Amino acid sequence: MSIRKLPNGRWEARERTGGRGSPRPTRTFDRKADADKWVERMRRQRQLGAPLQEDITLAEFMEVYWELHALPNLAPSTRDLYKVIWAKHIIGRLGSRDLRELTPRVLTRFRADLEGAGVGVATVRKAMSIVQSILSFAVVEERVAFNAAAAVRKPRYEREREPQIFLPADVEQIRASLDPLGAILVSLLAYGGPRPEEALRLRWRDIGTEAIHFDGNKTHRPRWTLLLGPLASDLREWRLASGRPQPAAPVIPAHDGEAWQADDWHNWRRRAWRHVAPQGSRPRDLRSSYITTQIYAGRPLTEIARYAGTSVAMIDRHYAGVIANWDGNAVPADMQIQLAREARRQPGGRSVDVGGAGEGRSKS
Repeated sequence: MSIRKLPNGRWEARERTGGRGSPRPTRTFDRKADADKWVERMRRQRQLGAPLQEDITLAEFMEVYWELHALPNLAPSTRDLYKVIWAKHIIGRLGSRDLRELTPRVLTRFRADLEGAGVGVATVRKAMSIVQSILSFAVVEERVAFNAAAAVRKPRYEREREPQIFLPADVEQIRASLDPLGAILVSLLAYGGPRPEEALRLRWRDIGTEAIHFDGNKTHRPRWTLLLGPLASDLREWRLASGRPQPAAPVIPAHDGEAWQADDWHNWRRRAWRHVAPQGSRPRDLRSSYITTQIYAGRPLTEIARYAGTSVAMIDRHYAGVIANWDGNAVPADMQIQLAREARRQPGGRSVDVGGAGEGRSKS
């Protein structure tokens, strides 16, 4: 074990991990006191019989975490989100710190720094969750003894906006203004009820005769969702128009025939969706059409929650107005969509209220 001053004025500390000729962990420090502390800690580890490990920064360990945990276990969309938040909010604040320096005190101030910079609550929560996931893997890799991030409370998240309720008449109006690819995507989102990322991962083999299989990466629970008649018809027509693609082919293909990536989705939102949909709405809001039609069909909330891959509490909270305005007249979801389509084909095409659906936008 040795410490020496380098020509550039920094201090180099070395520790032999085995016999002569074995690799020697080396660290350089700006101050000799820091080099002394490192040497003392390494000596202490050797006396206790613990495996000698040199310090590693969060940024350095992120490479290990990414290769051994993120790539094999996280969905591509999740990895893309992690990359953005890591680059924008984490690496600059914590990346240069050693893993052992990431104490609850440090991470509490990390949260405060994010909030002080005006970062949104949802992003703060996600950033802290990413750090917690990294440190959890660091425990597995025996780099730290405990996950300090687990002890730090995350900010409470309240949904900033309620989902806009799209009735079948609204959906049909949007579909009529889009090209065939956009129309089938809207039909799938509105009448199949997936989250956008679930819809974009959909393959033709996932389309059954009575139900659609969604992978459930978000909830870790794959599910089968009822395939409504109008959507089944739309999908048959789309498959024929697409040249009868193979079962493994994506339902929503990019120009190269592969599934849409994040850029394809964002481009479609910017170039197509915002020109035909109500201002301030998002394609994700189309999911509300599936839930609403099932409510007006009289299905129990437990079934709707299972088909939509969500919870009864979420439906009860965000669709309270829809439920309150339902007059109790159960109309099958297929019929609600069919009535909306027939209304568009008629001169003057007036929308049809079903089960109080005309008041469906009111939520409490």
